[in-house]
Amino acid sequence: MANPRDVIADAFGKLKRSISEEDAHKFASTELKDVWVAVREIDSRQRMRLSAQNMRRIEPMLRGIEKYTKAIEVLCNRTPYMPYVWAPIKLMLEIASHHRDVFEALLTAYADIGDALPRFDRYRETFANNLEFQHVLASVYTTILDFHQRAYKFFRRRAWHLIFLSLWKDFGSRFDSIIESLKKQRDFVDIEAISFDILEGKESRIRIQDDIRQRQKRDLEVLEENEKNARISQLQHCHAWLSMDDKIREAVYERTSARRHDTTCEWMLNEPHLKSWLEDDARRPCLWLEGKPGAGKSVIQDTGNVCHQILTTIVLQILRQHRDLCTLIANEFVYQGANCGMAQLRVLVPQLLAITSYTRIVIDGIDECSRECQKAILKELEALCKDLTTRCKVLFSSRREVHIYKRLSEHPQISLDGRQEVDLDIRSFVKYKITKLRTSDRDLLDKIETVLVKRANGMFLWVRLVVKELKYCYSDAALEETATKLPKGLKAAYGRILDRIMDPSNPTTARYMAIRILEWMACSHRILKRYELLDGITIDASNKTLTPKTKIQKEILDLCRPLIEEGSAGIVDFVHFSAKEYILEGDYQAGLPFISRENAHLDIAFSCIAVLNSCGSLFPDNCTEAERAAIIVRGFHGLLIYADMFWYKHLLTYCSLLSQRKGQFNRELQAQLQLLLKFRKEDSGILPSKLKAPTEKDRSPDPNLEALNCLPDVKSLVSHVIVFRAKVAREDDSDKSPEGISSDSCDIDPTHFSAVRYSYQQTTELLLDGKVETTYPNINKKDLQAFRDTYGTSAYVCRFLHCVFSTDGFESSSRRAKHESQHQRRFRCAHSSCVYFARGFVSRNLLTKHNENYHPIAADSPSLAESLAPNPAIEIQAQQRASAEAQAQAQAQAQAQQRASAEAQAQAQAQVQHQMLQQQILRVANTLYMQQKPILMQRFPNGLVPENDDKNLRGRCQQAAQQQVTAGFRARRQQIMAAQGGMQQMNGMQNGMGM
Repeated sequence: MANPRDVIADAFGKLKRSISEEDAHKFASTELKDVWVAVREIDSRQRMRLSAQNMRRIEPMLRGIEKYTKAIEVLCNRTPYMPYVWAPIKLMLEIASHHRDVFEALLTAYADIGDALPRFDRYRETFANNLEFQHVLASVYTTILDFHQRAYKFFRRRAWHLIFLSLWKDFGSRFDSIIESLKKQRDFVDIEAISFDILEGKESRIRIQDDIRQRQKRDLEVLEENEKNARISQLQHCHAWLSMDDKIREAVYERTSARRHDTTCEWMLNEPHLKSWLEDDARRPCLWLEGKPGAGKSVIQDTGNVCHQILTTIVLQILRQHRDLCTLIANEFVYQGANCGMAQLRVLVPQLLAITSYTRIVIDGIDECSRECQKAILKELEALCKDLTTRCKVLFSSRREVHIYKRLSEHPQISLDGRQEVDLDIRSFVKYKITKLRTSDRDLLDKIETVLVKRANGMFLWVRLVVKELKYCYSDAALEETATKLPKGLKAAYGRILDRIMDPSNPTTARYMAIRILEWMACSHRILKRYELLDGITIDASNKTLTPKTKIQKEILDLCRPLIEEGSAGIVDFVHFSAKEYILEGDYQAGLPFISRENAHLDIAFSCIAVLNSCGSLFPDNCTEAERAAIIVRGFHGLLIYADMFWYKHLLTYCSLLSQRKGQFNRELQAQLQLLLKFRKEDSGILPSKLKAPTEKDRSPDPNLEALNCLPDVKSLVSHVIVFRAKVAREDDSDKSPEGISSDSCDIDPTHFSAVRYSYQQTTELLLDGKVETTYPNINKKDLQAFRDTYGTSAYVCRFLHCVFSTDGFESSSRRAKHESQHQRRFRCAHSSCVYFARGFVSRNLLTKHNENYHPIAADSPSLAESLAPNPAIEIQAQQRASAEAQAQAQAQAQAQQRASAEAQAQAQAQVQHQMLQQQILRVANTLYMQQKPILMQRFPNGLVPENDDKNLRGRCQQAAQQQVTAGFRARRQQIMAAQGGMQQMNGMQNGMGM
């Protein structure tokens, strides 16, 4: 068992290490009377504002501490420990007094602590030198300082008032544990003080104290485990609410980081504007990094996105750095059932930035967004910088476009154009790249290096592109000639690459396939997987189905390098956004872009529709599960998920572009559309009963469908698909399971497309399961392994059809399940111990009823917004509650005084009896001493007894007297108890006989 003084010293050191030096100095000089003065001053100020909060509630705690300090003096003599019991109370009351709800929570906590404190003054003399009592004093000291430390952490963080109520709500279980610990020590002291048999009860008290400590230790372990699990659940709920999956962000970051060459861009850290921007002050909160496309801006920082995603990413990244903030997001947004929309993010992001220390936000590539998105991004983030409470700074990175210049020109700028440092970085990059060229002529390499650095004009991307051109040179002469004829600028470099692709000396098939690759990549509705791109370019008017002979190998993508590159998770993308811009909008030949949008969407629509037409064998009624698995495992339907989701969108875009030039509808596409009619259900003209009624927008025909007037049945089919998809996107499926959504979509879809997709998805997941060999032993093992290698990274698509991951999924069912949880039951109970903490409710009304029935306090507790906003009605209600609480407190105090009076009388009686007992022991001891001393004197010749022998004799007589008197007292007590038991038995017999 640890020494009580050591326990107190450890608790003191723990609290002192967690506070600032300034506060430590204040604590050391604060006396208990200073706390009383502060309480009276706060009460006086509140009364002047007519907002008194019944400060008398804290009186029992302060008086309890006053009595406690007298009892613990013996352990804290000549130490700085004592002020730390009361000084934090003064500090936190003064800080919280300006926030009514926070002050109310703190007063209530102090009142509970005061009620739970042991009554030290009654037993101080009795237990003055008792080791067990000293352990109680040390335990109480540790408990009080533990509360102070946790409360101090709340009040001394930045913008604490924004998050206090949410953190305090989660602190509830921890506070209950603190109160329970105090009560156990109080009960222990009260029970043991009744016994007079102090020496004989020592072992019993030690066992009780050990039991209390063991239970407290177990309870603390359980509490910490529960808090850990609750925090993990809150984090998961916050991530789900934010609807941000790391999959895309990590892939983009990996691609971007891989492009940076070692030692480049380090000079930026010495830029005066950047150094100023990195300072923790409010000066110049915005910085603009501008330069040419491909100048290395994106390598200096990560990529940006549209406004909502930017704000969501800011929240997510702050949450990763400060995990305890999940309680604010969970309690004030997630468990309130709020959507993660712009309105909520405009409230949340400034709160998080105000709570955290200085934050740096880097936004790259805003020039790649639409004009509307650019305006929204600049407006939102500039507003964050101008807010003095947020303490954040933003760095924008973009090309020098006119409208961006107008908005950011007033802020400090770092231009990469014409910088000598950029040229030095490019020279380092060039040195590295040209070492891979096929030559050993050092002079030639030096010449090529000089040419490349001079013509790069500050663009790393240009170097990457032309160096890849040089790799096709197989002699020194060819290298030297190609180096002297390199194009100037990115557009010229792009044009040069496209010229090489379209060189008449290249086979017609190669040129045709290269165009189809670039069409698919430039006009698809999302970044494509490699297998999707390869399947898409394979299908055309001359080849409408995939077979082992028509499948194209991945090497065909080399036709379009270096304009395209492969990334992680098997995606294929353009080397830079500007490459896509040039292909779609640039002046390639005769003022026209390289790719015709109309032809691109025609080709993509044709491929998607042909893929759907090839899936007739996947109809549930057309084959068994084993036959369907044998078909799908061959890998001929990898484009199905994309085709099912986007075929009609590509068709509508083609129709729109066709109508603009009043052209003729493609006949091959007409034939494929006619074949789609087999997917109609017999009752497809009837709106599904499970869907909501169509809106006015749904009823109005899409003007792009006019191009299908020559195909009325096809037009009707497409119209039904559009209406169905629009309604599905609006449906609230939060109360449905993902499996139920997939099944329901098959029932309510006016076509069989959903059923085909569902069958394909089910079989795909089965093929990826490790038990498929047992289920279908006849599956070709080689095909199965190839299928898993190709589709395994993204096969588990989200089953909520409006989600972006419904066509580009996850590598496992567990990760998909974690993602899908964000779509389900947004209204979660805030109590981590409740089963509905994870399960949630469909509507806010159900959550409210649940709280009223099972968590009335949670149902009545104010939200953060309500607690911070002034509201007269709330003030009146608070005063009424305070008045009622004052009356209840007065009654409680009266009852406590009555109990205290009774206990005082009992204690007085006990003290009288104890004094009588001690006097009797003294008399008996003196009698024994007088009897034994003559005998002892005979042992010494002169009759003089040495002092030590005389002292030992007195001790033995005292011990014998105590045993004799105690035994007599115990016998009399047993006789009295037996007599009382006999009387009770006699009374019982008389009552039983009816006497």
